[in-house]
Amino acid sequence: MILACPACRIRYLVDEQDLNRPAGRTVRCASCGHTWRQPQPLVIRDREPATRIEPELGVPPRPGRLPVPAPRRRQRRRSAVSWVVLGLVSVLLVLAVLAVIIVRGEVMATWPAAARLYAWAGLPAIPSGSGLELGEVIPARTADGLVIEGDITNAGSTAREVPRLRVALRDPNEKEIQFKIIDPPTPRLGPGETAHFKTSFDNADETATVKVSFAPR
Repeated sequence: MILACPACRIRYLVDEQDLNRPAGRTVRCASCGHTWRQPQPLVIRDREPATRIEPELGVPPRPGRLPVPAPRRRQRRRSAVSWVVLGLVSVLLVLAVLAVIIVRGEVMATWPAAARLYAWAGLPAIPSGSGLELGEVIPARTADGLVIEGDITNAGSTAREVPRLRVALRDPNEKEIQFKIIDPPTPRLGPGETAHFKTSFDNADETATVKVSFAPR
């Protein structure tokens, strides 16, 4: 006789004689532990006297268990692993996007064309150097290369943070051929204060022109 667990549908092959009791038998599923009352089979109920007593039916024998659960367990494990991997990939993508947003100033300073992409995404460059003025930039040729100097002045009425400077070299067609990001000569300027910056390029093209600006934040 085949019994099926009402909870997990696991099926068992048992001897009908094990269920020979007028009130049926209490049986327990070996897979999920569910317990239920199994009535006496009709054939046995009609054939056996009501007063017959048999030993209590315990856990059904394992040899009668059908080989169905194992593949299901493996499938559930594979599904769980897939969800974990998908979750990790999603978290990494979110962190990467946040990092690109946070350091967009550095990205645009290194690659100015990225400003268009950020603007398209609704993330324009953060204004840099507001209230500060760059004085005359003086390039000078030396035996070691090209030396560039200039002044930064706080033209406002309050103290202001001084951002980093972007110093670029351009060819006669105004195409950028080289650049560098330098730290400011001082991190902060009070009202009316001026700071002097200086940097150099080795082996700079003799026809190159210089452009200095505040690097985006």
